This record gives sequence, structure tokens and C-alpha cells, in this order.
Amino acid sequence: MKQCKIAALLAALLLLVGCGTDTTSADTDAESQIPTDTGTETVIETEPVDPIEARTLQDDVPELDFGGVPFRTIVQQSCVDDIWVESAIGEVLNDAVFDRNMKIQERFNIVIEATPMDYSDISSVIRKALSAGDDAYELVLGQMYQSGGDTIQGLFRNWYEIPYIDLSKPWYTSSMMQENIATINGKCYLAASDILLSYAKNSSVVLFDKVYAEAYEIPDVYEVVREGKWTLDTLAEWTKDIYTDLNGDGKKDENDFYGFTYRTEGCNFTASLYALGVRFAEVKNGKVEMIFNNEKTVAVFDKIQGLLNEPGVLSLPINRVYPYDMMKNGRTVFGTMSLHNVIRTLRDYENDYGIIPMPKWDEAQEQYYSVSDGGSNILAVLTTAQNLEMIGAVTEALSAESWRSVMPVLCDVTLGTKMARDPESQEMIRLVLDSRYIDFPYLFDNFKGWVMNMGPFLKNDSAFVSTYEKKAKSIQKYYDKMIAYFYEE
Repeated sequence: MKQCKIAALLAALLLLVGCGTDTTSADTDAESQIPTDTGTETVIETEPVDPIEARTLQDDVPELDFGGVPFRTIVQQSCVDDIWVESAIGEVLNDAVFDRNMKIQERFNIVIEATPMDYSDISSVIRKALSAGDDAYELVLGQMYQSGGDTIQGLFRNWYEIPYIDLSKPWYTSSMMQENIATINGKCYLAASDILLSYAKNSSVVLFDKVYAEAYEIPDVYEVVREGKWTLDTLAEWTKDIYTDLNGDGKKDENDFYGFTYRTEGCNFTASLYALGVRFAEVKNGKVEMIFNNEKTVAVFDKIQGLLNEPGVLSLPINRVYPYDMMKNGRTVFGTMSLHNVIRTLRDYENDYGIIPMPKWDEAQEQYYSVSDGGSNILAVLTTAQNLEMIGAVTEALSAESWRSVMPVLCDVTLGTKMARDPESQEMIRLVLDSRYIDFPYLFDNFKGWVMNMGPFLKNDSAFVSTYEKKAKSIQKYYDKMIAYFYEE
């Protein structure tokens, strides 16, 4: 039964990696899609494409023969299976990626190679390659945040200038490629396509233990989400008084039982802020304007601070213990984490659990919002890369094949397993992936923007104003430097 639970959860996730992809026009000249900065967000016009179970749209790359040369990639070790797996092993995701690569290798007479390493090492290696003028890699799959910093160092080419790449096609994540997000002033240095399974797997969610929820007479969680009533106040009401001092030492720590465990650092915390409608900055007329310091944001932090003071809520990490550890150890009803954490750490979890989006601020908020961890891969091409024709052709074809054949296979598996067991969780994962949000400050944070600097705002009840004033000047300077790079000749 445990194996069935995990297989079903993984299958549901993989279904939605494909099902959550934006649909865009199939017949658009890539050059005509280069947007200009008009001061407002430009949305690429789209047309419906084939549904997930019957995708037939082909890429526009001609038949090319590159003579058996390697297609060299450098990729995060933690997400290497976005681009490469060693062999077919009878596991659905692994084999789908393997089959995709084999098909593209045969089509273009290439050999896909991957050099996996830690994200920080990738940055060091590609900087050295640039300094040496070394044509070392065809494609970089680096960490999103780190790649934002590498962009401003002049490491990457503009995707709009690479042959055969059409960012309007449905295999690219259109919510990211829009003007004033990844595309600024007709330039795009970081791209996301269906090659990047990590961008879906790292989506932030709330997990809840169904057994404990029933024991504490918590209402039908799924129905509350469907009705748009899953808010921060609802979470607080359900969990604030659920606390047991298991070891009897009189202090709250990771050894007790809680209604809610909440990570208050890193991307997972920032994801909860985005879910509550908090936004840090926006690009207008070629400038980055701060929109973080306002009454709504102050109210959000006040309410979070109040929630953390409740007996049933624990702020983590403590002693390197995270919400998924608390869930694994059976010591929380609700916990924040990523879908990847669910799959990686809860294989042996005894109780049934459910997956839901991060809560909204209030019922008036129009939708739920999800954010993918900045540790996900992003696609880039070094300025020293020489064979642009091969880079464009292979990247476009790999992206299209991921959209067309990898994702439908995974959907078929999902429909044959997960649907029969827990359709509610499948529905919720679909909601999470369809509501993924990203903006310029998130994509290009580079650990220097607001996104990864939220921890100090929760030091005490009055920390917001002083923390903002302390950090605003340097962060604005960083944003100004980043946006200016897109306007350099």
C-alpha cells in the first residue's frame, strides 16, 4: 500500500508537469515575437493547441545532421534528470526522458552529454569558460537565482537571437517569458521550457495529515479550497490550539506535536508571501519600482507574526528540522513544503495525507498563487558558444518533444493509477501548477533582492519598518543595475 501511495503521488505530479503548460500559437514567426518595452506587460497572443492526451503539434526545426558531435550540457546535480538519464530502468519518468533524448539524438545525429555539479560550481566553471573564450557547453541548466546573477555578468546570449527558438510555442513557460519578467527590452537571457521538470516539482504546497485532521474535527479541507475559503485566517483557526508537549519539558521545539509547522526562511517562506498577494517590485518603463512597503504587506507580516505566537504553530527550521521532517515524524497536522519534498521524504509515511495550495490572504483574493523554488533549473546559452544552429535546433526539439510525448505518457500513467485512488489530491496539484506565478524580482533575485531576504522581517512584532529601511536602498541599487543591463547596447 505504501508503494501504491507514492507511485500515485508521483504520477499525479508528472501529469501536471504537462497539463499545467501554457498554450500558445503554433504558427508564429519567432522574430515578430520580440516584444518592446511599452511600460505595460505584453502578452503573447495565443491559440488553443492539442489537449494533453492528443498532442500532435510539431516544432518548425528542419532536418539537420550535425555529424555525431556531442551536445554538451552543464546542469545542477540535484536536477540532472531534466536533461539526462543514463538508461531506461523501467521507471516512468526516467524512461520518458531517456526515450526523448534518444529520439532527438537520432534525429540530429548528436550525443547528449551532461556534466552535473553543484549550482555554485556551475557559476564558477562557466565564468572561467567565458574568461578563456572557451566554447565549453551548448546549454547551461543552472540554478534560477544564481543564473540571475550570472546574467548581469554578461555570460549569456539573448534567446531571441538563437536560430529556431520560438518562445511563443506551448512548450515554453509563457508566464515567465512575458515582457517585464524574463523578457526586457526585446532581450531574454533565461528561458524555461518543458525540459525543466524541476520547475514543476519544486512548486510550494501545504501538506496535511488526513488522519489527524479527522481526529481534530477539521472540516473537509478540499471543499474549503474549492470554495475559495482557504485563507490564512482559516489556517490559524484550525491549527492555533493544536499543541501537545510530548516530552514534557515545558518548551516548544521540534519534539512536540503541532497544528501547523511553517518554514520562515528561503523560497518556501517567500512562496507563502506571494500566495498571500505580497509583491516586491515591478518593472515599468524600463525601471524597477518598489511596491513592497504598503499597508497590505505590513498587515500580512503582522498576521504571520501573530500566527507564529500561537501555541499550535512552530516556526522552522530548528536544528535542521523542516516541516517535511515534522510531517514524516507524525508531529504536525499541516506543514509547508515543495512537491519535491513530499516525494523525497514521505515514502514511508503511514497515514494518508493531502496536498493543497498555499492559503490566500482573504476570500476576496481572486485566486490561489504558487511559486516554484528558485533552486529549479533555468536554460541559458553562454556567449562563447559557437554552434548556435545546433543549440537552437536541439533545444527547440527537446522542448517540443517533452511537451508532446513525455508529458502525455506520464498523464496516461496518472490516469491509470492516481485518479482511482485520490482524485482530490490530483485536483489540488493541478490547481497548484496552473497557478504558478513568477515576476522579475523573483526570477532575478540572485540572493540580493527581497525574495531571499525575508527572515529578518519576522524577528519581532515591530521589525517590518526598520528592516525595510535598512535593506531598501541596497536592494533598489541591485534591481537598478539588473534592469540597466537589458538596456545596454
